[in-house]
Amino acid sequence: MEINSPPYPRNSCIPTELYYALRKLHEWVEDHQAWANMQAVELDAPETPFVPRLPALPPEALGKERYMSQGIPDMFIVWQAVRVIREKYDDIVRNYESEEDWESKAAIYYRITSVRSAALLVSLAFLDGEKREAKSVEIVKKGKKNLLKSIRKQLEDIPELKRIFEETSNDQDTLDDDDFNRLFHGEDDDDE
Repeated sequence: MEINSPPYPRNSCIPTELYYALRKLHEWVEDHQAWANMQAVELDAPETPFVPRLPALPPEALGKERYMSQGIPDMFIVWQAVRVIREKYDDIVRNYESEEDWESKAAIYYRITSVRSAALLVSLAFLDGEKREAKSVEIVKKGKKNLLKSIRKQLEDIPELKRIFEETSNDQDTLDDDDFNRLFHGEDDDDE
């Protein structure tokens, strides 16, 4: 059983090292992407492709210059995210040590979600600040919409919730916080 883990930036990592760790993470995702999408289909994942196509890496000099122009908070968030991806992957390796366990559905699920998380991080990390912010908002909206669809699918037979599901159609492109508040807290009595 061969295990190819994602990179892990050290505590003393400088921005240049973090940039190269991101490039290695991009390569790691590319190496695992086809396998992860194939496994996701077998596990009946909600999205196809489960791991989205990665943007091409910019040429090294341009990418490095663009990345180095990011703010320290952005770099810190990326540094933390790359480390968390590796730490989670190490947990999977520790919890599924035997080859049989490594190929179990649970281990595969955790492995493909690690690849997906890495792909999301890499797709955002090399964008300039304005594009990254817009993409982040889009991802949050998509996440809320997918969460509501998933909950709706699981709970649509409960009579008390049926009205909420009917009011919030599946075709709605944007969801507001009231939709989530009604789902989790019911209708508030405004008369009180």
